[in-house]
Amino acid sequence: MKRRNFLKKAGITAAAPFILPSGRLFAATGARVVNHVVFVLFAGGIRQQESVDQQYLMNQGGNTAGNIMLNMLEGDAPNNNIIFEQWAPILNQPLANQGAFFKEVLYKNGPTGHYNGHTVAMTGNYTETGLNLNINPEFPTIFEYYRKHSDPARSAINSWWISEGLGPYPSLNYSQHAGYGSLYGANYLRPASLISQAGLNQLGAAVNYQPDDVDRILKIKNMLDRNFSNQANALPGIQNTLNEREMIKTYYLETLQQVLNGSFEWATPNNSLTELTGDLLALSGAWSILDRFTPELTVVNTTNLDICHSNFTGYIDSMHKADFGVGWLWNKIQSHPVLANDTIMICMPEHGRNLVTNNVNDNNGFGAYDHTSDDNSRRLFAMIAGPEDKVVRDEFGTFGNAAAESIDIVPTIAHILGFEEDIPNGLLPGRVLNEAFY
Repeated sequence: MKRRNFLKKAGITAAAPFILPSGRLFAATGARVVNHVVFVLFAGGIRQQESVDQQYLMNQGGNTAGNIMLNMLEGDAPNNNIIFEQWAPILNQPLANQGAFFKEVLYKNGPTGHYNGHTVAMTGNYTETGLNLNINPEFPTIFEYYRKHSDPARSAINSWWISEGLGPYPSLNYSQHAGYGSLYGANYLRPASLISQAGLNQLGAAVNYQPDDVDRILKIKNMLDRNFSNQANALPGIQNTLNEREMIKTYYLETLQQVLNGSFEWATPNNSLTELTGDLLALSGAWSILDRFTPELTVVNTTNLDICHSNFTGYIDSMHKADFGVGWLWNKIQSHPVLANDTIMICMPEHGRNLVTNNVNDNNGFGAYDHTSDDNSRRLFAMIAGPEDKVVRDEFGTFGNAAAESIDIVPTIAHILGFEEDIPNGLLPGRVLNEAFY
C-alpha cells in the first residue's frame, strides 16, 4: 500500500505540503509522475497496416513499404507510389523514441464504433452503447476522476476536452454516473466553431430582428438572468469560478482577434491557413488552450481519417497531416516554460479498421475500409512520451501478443496525476501501464 493511501486510511496526518518552484501546492509524498497530461485520441479509425506495420499500400495491389507518420514512428518515408502531399517531419526524434511505445494494444470488447471507441478510451470501460448516440457515458470519464479525486480538488479550468467535430463528442466531458456527473466535467471546446474562418462567419451571421422580437428576447433574457443569479450555484453543471469565467471570456475574445489579425498559431507548415484541416484546427486549438491555461489534463481528438470508409487516398493524406499536427503540438509543449519537462503526451487511436476492403474504390482505384469489429479493427497502438527521467524508452507488444488494452489509458493517466488509489474499487477494470515509468 502506498504511503499516502496508508496515512489516509489510518487517519494519520501526513507531513506538511511544500511548494514547488512552479508555485503549485504539491503533496509531500510526491505521488505524481508529472503535473500535465495531454491525451491525443489519434482517431477516425486507423489500421495497424498503414501505421505501425508501415505497409503503405497493403492489400491495394502491392505491399509498398513506407512510414507515413514520421513524427510519431521511426522509419523511412515511402519512395514510390506517393499518393499524398508529403510534409517534412517537424520532430528530430519521433514520439515512439521519446517514451514507451505499445506497438500492440487490444480493443477487447464491444462495437468498434467512433463513439464507442472514444467512450472506452475516456472512461476506461468497454461499452455496448450503440454507435454515435448523443448521450453521456455510463461510467465516469477521466475528467470526473481527475476533478473529484485530486487533492485539493481541481476546478474545470484545469481540464479541457477539445474535439475536431461535434455530433456526439461534446457528451463525453462527463457521465451519467450518480457519484460523478456534470459537477466534475471538463470545459469543452470545438475550435472549428470558434477560431476557424467558418466559426467567425457563423458568429458574424447575426439575424436582424424586428423591435417587437427584440423586446420579447430581452424579457426572456431578464427572466433567465434572475434565475441564474439566484440559483446558479445550486444547479448541476460544469462550474467555473467568476474569475475563471472572465479568463475564458477574455481568451475567446483575444483568440478571435488573433485569428482576424493573422497572429494565431496554426499547426501547419509555415503557419499556412491553406494547409489547414479539421484535425490540424483541433490541434491548433488545443495548443491555444495549453498555452493560455496550462491545464493539468487535456484531451483532444482527430477524426478526419474516418474518410477511409470511401476514400483511401484521403485517409492516407489525413493520417500524414494529423501526424504532423501531433509533432507540432509536442514541439510547442517543449517550448513552454511551465509545460516543458512536466508533461506526458499519450497518443492512441480509438479503434482500428477491417483487414479486408469494402466494395468502394476511390478515384485512384484504392479500396476503402470500414470498422465492423473484425479482429483487425481491434488492433491499436499507444505511445506515452515524456521526460526521459520519468518515462521509459522502450517498445512493448508484438502481433498476436498485445501488451495493453484500450481500457488501460484512464488508470494510467490517474497514476500519472497521482490519484489512482482514490478511485473506488470496481470502476476501472484496466491496469496502470507501470512498465512505461521509472
